[in-house]
Amino acid sequence: MNQAKLAQLTEKYGNHIEDGKIYHPDFAAAAAVPGASRATGHSKWPLSDPATFLNLAYDAAAYETQFAGLDVAIIGVPMDLGAGDRPGCRFGPQAVRSISRVGPYDRILNIAPAGVLKVMDVGDVAFTNPRSLEQCHQDIEDYYLRVMEAGVLPLTVGGDHSITYSILRAVGKHRPVACVHFDAHCDTSGASGTKYHHGGPFRQAVLDGVLDPEKTVQIGIRGGGAYHGEFSLESGMTVIYGEDILERGTSYAIEQIRRTECFDFFRLRPIICRRHRDLHQAALAVFPYHFSME
Repeated sequence: MNQAKLAQLTEKYGNHIEDGKIYHPDFAAAAAVPGASRATGHSKWPLSDPATFLNLAYDAAAYETQFAGLDVAIIGVPMDLGAGDRPGCRFGPQAVRSISRVGPYDRILNIAPAGVLKVMDVGDVAFTNPRSLEQCHQDIEDYYLRVMEAGVLPLTVGGDHSITYSILRAVGKHRPVACVHFDAHCDTSGASGTKYHHGGPFRQAVLDGVLDPEKTVQIGIRGGGAYHGEFSLESGMTVIYGEDILERGTSYAIEQIRRTECFDFFRLRPIICRRHRDLHQAALAVFPYHFSME
């Protein structure tokens, strides 16, 4: 770097150490979002105050006020009674809150969602009997029915995969929804002693008439349990296997999503998406999504 450039940088940035001035309009807009620090006019130390999703404002009373004034509600569902193995995903909401504390900006989409939407962390679904799988699912469905009645878009952090079923029952109550599903497994297997198990939420949702299989795309399916996905193929879901992505690229998956007209469907009714534990880079800037942590 020559001295002229150094002098130019010093002139532009060297005198703004204290105020942290940002010149790029998009970056400056992201920095001005109150949700970045839950404070106006200054940055807050990331470890101060209780953690929230995306470091947003927290409204514990949102359920009682029917989510008044919100465009998007980020909801925790700390329940894993439906997991047949690897329990512990009930700690998912707590874990995501603890790591989502720095920055409101999504570089890929060049947007700070909290700057254009009224969005809050509204806390976790309350369970009347946390030892009863069936009652937990009823509580989840009741909670999301209120969210949908309020006209608010939900972004969910779970929780085991079974929670998707009751969320779909609420979201698709009046019209079956489309679905873009990122996972290693299809989660359309048969009942395992209960219809609320974590391996079959999409099968149950189709049978209940709340999920349209012909507008459902499952991406990343792989592993030795792929035979459990028979229902996905039989019902008309589009199944994209892990090797399809490796051989054809992500553009192939995008093409298949467009072919099913999921995005046109999105304008009419929310698409629910789900990520598996290895899809850490899923874009939180797009609503409404459901992320389970199993």
